Amino acid sequence: MNIWPNPFREISHAKPYLVTLCIFLSLVLAAVFFFLYSQTNRLLLQRVREQAATYADLISHTREWNAGYGGVYVEKKSGTASNFYLKKLGIDPDVRSTDGKVYTVRNHAIMIDEISRRIEQQEGTCFRNVSLTPLNPANTPDGFEKKAIAAFNNGAREYYRVIDARAGQAAEFRYVQPLYAERTCLECHTGAAYRPGQVLGATSITIPMSTLEEETGKNRVFTLIAAIATISLIIGVVYMLTWKLMTTLDEAHRNLKIMATTDALTGLTNRHRIMLRLDEEFERSIRQNSPLCVATIDIDNFKQINDTHGHPFGDEVLKEVAKRMQHSIRRYDIIGRIGGEEFLVIFPGTGTAETQTVAERLRESVEAARLACGSGDVRVTISGGIALVKPEDNSVESILKRADAALYEAKRSGRNRIVVST
Repeated sequence: MNIWPNPFREISHAKPYLVTLCIFLSLVLAAVFFFLYSQTNRLLLQRVREQAATYADLISHTREWNAGYGGVYVEKKSGTASNFYLKKLGIDPDVRSTDGKVYTVRNHAIMIDEISRRIEQQEGTCFRNVSLTPLNPANTPDGFEKKAIAAFNNGAREYYRVIDARAGQAAEFRYVQPLYAERTCLECHTGAAYRPGQVLGATSITIPMSTLEEETGKNRVFTLIAAIATISLIIGVVYMLTWKLMTTLDEAHRNLKIMATTDALTGLTNRHRIMLRLDEEFERSIRQNSPLCVATIDIDNFKQINDTHGHPFGDEVLKEVAKRMQHSIRRYDIIGRIGGEEFLVIFPGTGTAETQTVAERLRESVEAARLACGSGDVRVTISGGIALVKPEDNSVESILKRADAALYEAKRSGRNRIVVST
């Protein structure tokens, strides 16, 4: 058994509407997920920016702490070199203690550089201070950092970009904060005309993008899976519910159509519909010059049946007569109820002789019926009049008048008979 009936037989526009609705919902949901995906990527990038800003703030505090003490002395061990650039400024970076140990000063620039190397080895992140007039050539800004310093001179507070992967180098996040000249800075940077508060250089942070790319990739896969699953679920539910609704509406539409064209009591075609069919068959008969017969049939003594046995029994008589006549006509004949106990049968492509034969079969079938009522049976008969379309007929009214005249003759002649109009 087919559990999915084919709907939309009557509401033909519903299926394209359903497909359009599903496509529209898919696009809306896809747009929502794309927005969420973009927002998530933006938040991931913002997190890296905040991480870099934290590094920059930490470096700034470290630099200020070191400068506040005028540098920090550390024991000079194997591999610990003195600050060459302090010597160039005429400052001896080394001191010897009373116990013979040598200590060398670590100013903020060297301390930050050494901390950066340790963090780079452990985490991959590196940072440094750069200046357009560096004491150490290693602190000369690269192209990106020069752009950042130029932006700071124009009032920018930070400068960052994602640098895409290129040959021999992975993608990285570059972040730069301005470094402003202070009194302690000017003690070393004596060769440049800096004033306190002026942009002296910048703190540059470089964070590898491998972790962010991994998280972004996971986010991309998760968002794609979630989008496909959600869209499939919602579209599936909407499609099934709408399919069910359309099927119900389609069935209701067919039922309404049946009610509009069917006699409620007998199940035969009602008067309006059969008269339309008669017009169609009449036009076809005239156009194709083919025979067409109609028969008007009436139940004999039906008023007496109603008066004697009641209207409910009269309804049963109507239904039984209709059923027997329906079963007795041919597949392509058309029968309908046009009045209380009156019926009309259309015989397309049929002459009077063949029509009379079929009409007699209807009469005999009804006559054979015995309807139980109370303690006995009731015998029901019908009378009918047949008329053939003639060349001079210009409307169905003329053929119906001849059929009604033949029916009247059948009644007048004793009922329970079929009369053919001359």
